[in-house]
Amino acid sequence: MIKLKKASVSQAVAKLDKPFSMVNVATVGDILVSVYACQGMLAWHRHVDNDEVFWVYDGTISLDSEWGDVRLRPGELAVVPKGVGHRSRSGLRASVLLLRCGFAPERKNGRRRLYGVAEESTLERVDLRSVAQSLDAPFKFQTAAQIEDSVVQAAWGEGAWPVEVPAPHDVLFFVLSGAATARTSLSMIHLHPGDLTVAPRGAVYQLSTDKETILVRVTRVMRE
Repeated sequence: MIKLKKASVSQAVAKLDKPFSMVNVATVGDILVSVYACQGMLAWHRHVDNDEVFWVYDGTISLDSEWGDVRLRPGELAVVPKGVGHRSRSGLRASVLLLRCGFAPERKNGRRRLYGVAEESTLERVDLRSVAQSLDAPFKFQTAAQIEDSVVQAAWGEGAWPVEVPAPHDVLFFVLSGAATARTSLSMIHLHPGDLTVAPRGAVYQLSTDKETILVRVTRVMRE
């Protein structure tokens, strides 16, 4: 029997007591979801094992990288691929959700498998609201970003969306705007902007939303 739990990003942000402090908010499959306070400028660095998604919760940041710079506002994200040097900075305090693999993937004989950048590209800014609003039907989740084998998707909701089969993977739902209710046989939780929940693998759940609610979903890639 599965009981859903709710997490509030706003409550997590309240725990950030200094610039670039970070707290973990949720885990969905292999993906760790954290939030950090961006104020000032972080040193240049790179990650040889993991892609990272920078998703602004509030405020505005500049994300500098070897692939160019992007300016991100609330509801916007960018993916920094493994091996690409980067830093985040903001003159005023901003809160940023960070999604990354919670372990070093593809370890071989206890050693990291190093990745190089195959060819230079540019960072892309993705507006989750625009992705959702471009869709012609509710709950038609569209992929906005991918890290490892997981995707970040957006959709708009209206009414009920019953899911009658067990979830094949963990799935996270985040309310960007509007309101939603998630149910299982043992629980019912109400989600408002900044709230999220994770339905674990095997859960049978239902989701309903107010009109014009915008949802973000994080889950594993569905294989054919």
